[in-house]
Amino acid sequence: MNGQRLSRRLLLWVLLILLMLGTLACEEQPTGPRAWIDVPLDGSSVPVGTTVPVISHAYAQEGVAEVLLSVNGQAYRRNPPAQPDATFSKASLDWIPQQEGDYVLQVKAYSKNGQSSNPATVRVRAIGKATPTPTLVRPITAVITPVTPTALSDLAIVSVDAMFVSYKGTVALCKPHVVYRNAGTVPVPNDYVIQLHINGTPQMAVTRGAGFGVGGTSELVFDYLFEGTPYIGVNLDSTSAVTESNETNNAFAEARMCSGGPVAWFTDTPTPTPTDTPTLVRPTTPTPTHTPTLVLPPPPGCSGTPSIASFGASPSTITAGQSTTLSWGAVTNADSVSIEPGIGGVATPGSRTVSPAKTTTYTLTARCGGNTQTRQTTVTVTSAPATPTSTPTRTRTPTTPPDTTPPPIPNPQDPTGGESVSCPGATGSATLKWSSVSDPSGVTYYVKWNGAGQSGGWEGTGTSHGISIKCGYQYSWQVRACDGAGNCSNWSSSATFLAGTLH
Repeated sequence: MNGQRLSRRLLLWVLLILLMLGTLACEEQPTGPRAWIDVPLDGSSVPVGTTVPVISHAYAQEGVAEVLLSVNGQAYRRNPPAQPDATFSKASLDWIPQQEGDYVLQVKAYSKNGQSSNPATVRVRAIGKATPTPTLVRPITAVITPVTPTALSDLAIVSVDAMFVSYKGTVALCKPHVVYRNAGTVPVPNDYVIQLHINGTPQMAVTRGAGFGVGGTSELVFDYLFEGTPYIGVNLDSTSAVTESNETNNAFAEARMCSGGPVAWFTDTPTPTPTDTPTLVRPTTPTPTHTPTLVLPPPPGCSGTPSIASFGASPSTITAGQSTTLSWGAVTNADSVSIEPGIGGVATPGSRTVSPAKTTTYTLTARCGGNTQTRQTTVTVTSAPATPTSTPTRTRTPTTPPDTTPPPIPNPQDPTGGESVSCPGATGSATLKWSSVSDPSGVTYYVKWNGAGQSGGWEGTGTSHGISIKCGYQYSWQVRACDGAGNCSNWSSSATFLAGTLH
């Protein structure tokens, strides 16, 4: 009897386990991109001021486009996948905690079609380094050497946009255009590599020379033609050759739309003759062909990477209103040589006299087909010293006080108030407009915006700026004005708008 009861109980337990397994098997499996963090472990401790590798894995059925690391809810670093178009990718994003405290690290994966995963989250604590024991010179006197902060350069992206160059038939063709600056306290000490990614795939890299000056602004146009709205990624120091004071502002990843000017059009006009030859409305304009415009191969006589003998400025520091001479040596293995900003194509060797109004970094670019080599030199412009005024009498000549008054705060005009901006598909565009302000020394406007987990900035003299947007997200933006004397207004109040319908 007892044996029969035991057999019945075992049978009931087996049936219950099978029922539970069947229920679990029928549960809906998660879809869409997914991400998880392998290192560091949740609840672990890391030292302050040292590099902490955040190692994660990402999955997207359509292919992983990029992986984003956020620290305490703020975007910190983004990287494309190590293997382009892979559905499963491993990523290592470095993070440096600056002070003690508790931090929340999150990693999100983005697929090639713009979807994002739920964030993978770990919590870590940053603790201080061990304090070295001071060396005692005398039995009762400790000598402690103060630590001097290290001066570092800081490559920072200002803007990335699509620069229209030509048409392929009626389709606009563009090249990626990058503006960046040295926001650090010393010039860039050595050469660095700027990497371009298109739709998560590495396309080309350009080497820039050492010596990029403090406060200087430079730009780069990649010799890569595209059309439509690709996902553009830029890393200012892809090989980590430069130690920077801020490692979070030299990477960019966002969709950019290529659009151009008016397209030449033609009309077929029947003629009174028996032939069917159409009459062109614009007879002086050649008939457009539909041959794709591609990056041309190197012409005969050059192949591989060009070589630049030398490039410099003498003197390298001038007073406002003075001139300096740019000189460059022979350039070999190149089909074109140009200097920016403001000079364009040049012959080699050669020289050019320039009079910049402010500190300017000049870039000499040599091209051989799709290969480029660059050299940079910075001309530092200082304010003119005050001319001493002779005072033969007791009468003093009144001096004009320095300009310390900033211009008024410009006001956002459109889009504002949380209004909805038309967004027909996965992506779209919006034009930010603001009120005009004035100042005797001139006005430059600065705009910053963020939304869909990304941010950007712009500077210029106009009162509007177009940005690319992802549909279904809320965006916010602010504007301020700076005059020619370096005085800046406060940022305007934040303006918000929706890109289509909010997710």
